[in-house]
Amino acid sequence: MSRFEAALVAFLITATFILALRPVAFSIGLIDRPGGRKSHVGIVPVLGGICMYFGLVSVLPLLETPMHGQGAFIVAAGLLVLIGALDDRFDLPPSLRLITQAIAAMIVCLAAGLVAENLGNILFFGDIHLGPLALPFTILVVISVINAFNMMDGLDGLAGGIGMAALAAATFAAVVFGDGAGASLGFVSLAVVVSFLLFNFPSIHNRRVRTFMGDAGSTLLGFMVAWMGLRLAHGPSPAISPVTALWIAALPICDLFISFGRRIAKGKNPLHPDSEHFHHILFRSGFSVRQVAIIMTTTAFVVAMTGVLAHQAGVPDGVLLLGLIVIGALQVWIVRRAWRIARWIRLRRGHEAEQRVRG
Repeated sequence: MSRFEAALVAFLITATFILALRPVAFSIGLIDRPGGRKSHVGIVPVLGGICMYFGLVSVLPLLETPMHGQGAFIVAAGLLVLIGALDDRFDLPPSLRLITQAIAAMIVCLAAGLVAENLGNILFFGDIHLGPLALPFTILVVISVINAFNMMDGLDGLAGGIGMAALAAATFAAVVFGDGAGASLGFVSLAVVVSFLLFNFPSIHNRRVRTFMGDAGSTLLGFMVAWMGLRLAHGPSPAISPVTALWIAALPICDLFISFGRRIAKGKNPLHPDSEHFHHILFRSGFSVRQVAIIMTTTAFVVAMTGVLAHQAGVPDGVLLLGLIVIGALQVWIVRRAWRIARWIRLRRGHEAEQRVRG
């Protein structure tokens, strides 16, 4: 089966499972109710992660070019989706989720052989080899990317949109730099995410079938992006530099570490959720949920593609690292001035609306 045929089949399987399993989700309590920090309308089934996984594993074995470590990918992703679904239903302890993520990361490293053994020439004096630190570093990277996407799952269409942007940039890189098997995984992954977004992206046309991805979906998204990044930078035939792989998920990764730093500085648990992420700032500024999702998805795609195209153009790794630092610093600056920026945007938008009325 070609990658395009596989992507179409995966798209249809994902959508079919989302529709078919809705009654099951309601009957077993796999649902999300509004209240507290959740402001959505009505009771919504939490099926996205499970159905995206079904769409993936249904077609991966049928691809004409088998992917290196394919079995490890299916097992690790399945473990994450299982624990994520149980967490969606029973609210598991964060420690159990972290242990599961570490196990999945070890499967990636040991069974698939995807280990970040070097960081590239990020300091301008040659490649930095990690030696015995390679395995724990890779595990930390996988866990970080998974949780970065988990934290992005705060508004309809947000995590899915940012995941789609990252996977699109990774797929582009795989195609441009000749990683056929990676490109096939990228197309299939994109297909299942787009299929889910039909039921999740804010729209009046999907209200009756609105579906959430839950922790099962956000961890699967993060895992797919982490796998693609590791494969492209540290696979059998590396296609991009390690720092370029970070650009693919730069926006959610920076948001993760900024959030951790902010919460630790306030004496809070770094895993405890809050409402001070960049997307919350946009929402408080008066943008609708749909507008926030579009802004964040577009920004994530532009950042990811900038990294890939810069690598293609031969920009040195050290310069790419400096670019990431600038992006992170800009996010810190915005978050630290969240209320002032939100107020300024609200006033600006109100002034523009008044001018249009007068005009």
